[in-house]
Amino acid sequence: MKSRNVVHATTVVEHLYGAPPETIFDAFADAAKRRQWDLPGDDGWELADLQQDFRVGGRLSSRFGPKGDARHWDEGTYLDIEPNVRIVSAGTMHDGEIRATLTLCTVEFQKEGGGTRVRLTDQSAFLDGRESPDDRKTGWGEILDRLENYLRSNPGAR
Repeated sequence: MKSRNVVHATTVVEHLYGAPPETIFDAFADAAKRRQWDLPGDDGWELADLQQDFRVGGRLSSRFGPKGDARHWDEGTYLDIEPNVRIVSAGTMHDGEIRATLTLCTVEFQKEGGGTRVRLTDQSAFLDGRESPDDRKTGWGEILDRLENYLRSNPGAR
């Protein structure tokens, strides 16, 4: 049995993209675009479902995991949206029916040269050792790398 504790951690991940803030923001705001890149893990993982109502007070949910076993799911609410500037959401992550983390996530978009620096700040309470801060940092890094690959392979997205 896992220990019954809470670990609090703040994870910050930054990535510089060669596209303007409007393009990067749109990749988050448009559910059809987001479905193409918003997934942690390697090519052995799948995004089984993603739904979002992109507005303050709107909901976001997704289900993902290893192919054939999309047991991880999250759900959250958008707390603040400033187009091309920031997105703030709060939500929970689950492993099957067990709540694993509670998170406040801020994504900031800052014009830098001809591109955009994205700064993602994840403030989480990790419950009972089901996920670690290092796991979260790795997952966010994989997601932001997938966004880079999506932008490269979809020049029309720019």
